Amino acid sequence: MDKLTLTNHIRDIDLKNKMFKVIDKANGCMKNYDVRFTEFMNPFEVTNATSILNSYTDIKYGIDGGFNEAERSVVSIYPYYMESDDVEAGIRFLQVEGNFKFKSISHKDYLGAILNLGIKREKIGDIIIHDEFCQVVVDKDICDFVIMNLEKVSRNTVKVTEISRDDLIMSDHKYKEKSMTVQADRLDCVISAVYDISRQDSLKYISANKVHVNFESISSKSKSIKSGDLISVRGKGRVEIEDIGELTKKGRLKLKARLLV
Repeated sequence: MDKLTLTNHIRDIDLKNKMFKVIDKANGCMKNYDVRFTEFMNPFEVTNATSILNSYTDIKYGIDGGFNEAERSVVSIYPYYMESDDVEAGIRFLQVEGNFKFKSISHKDYLGAILNLGIKREKIGDIIIHDEFCQVVVDKDICDFVIMNLEKVSRNTVKVTEISRDDLIMSDHKYKEKSMTVQADRLDCVISAVYDISRQDSLKYISANKVHVNFESISSKSKSIKSGDLISVRGKGRVEIEDIGELTKKGRLKLKARLLV
């Protein structure tokens, strides 16, 4: 299948390049009649990938992030005559344990420790945080490497073992509730309010392609934000918009948000 034709509607260069890789996987599957796996992708990227894969008639695909609520997933691509049960999983599961009684270890700490091994972010799926350990979904090809080489997380010695899918334990996200008013439901106004930064700074983040709404890179300051949207600003964290829209007496919009901590 032709890459340019299938991605003509995509304007974001990074997304387009990722979809090129998906198309390469699909074409390779059709040529060699084997199973191919993408790297981990976020929900917006998966939606674009499956839309492209639906253009093919000689392949099937599956989506697997390890558990139902997984944010990051790999897509398996396989010949049309195979069944999903015949496709080996493209992911494996790790548990990282340590003595963290004197310091709280964050998602950023675990992710940074793994990336410092020289591993690409696209090889790592969801990281489930608990008080004294975390569980990580990884590309099957890097699992053994991480077990052998990950020795410390934030200066704490850790032990890494492989676990099964059934061993995964879900944890609740911790949020900080925030209520405020905004002048308008525009992206720049909302970012300024929820992250306590100036409008000028919010515009800088947007123009630098550091802002995503529902995992999609957004470069328009005037994008309308609605209840349920997930906003992330690189270096500032994520916020879920719980409710927006009710007007105050002064004509401002009431906004409730949950900032992931």
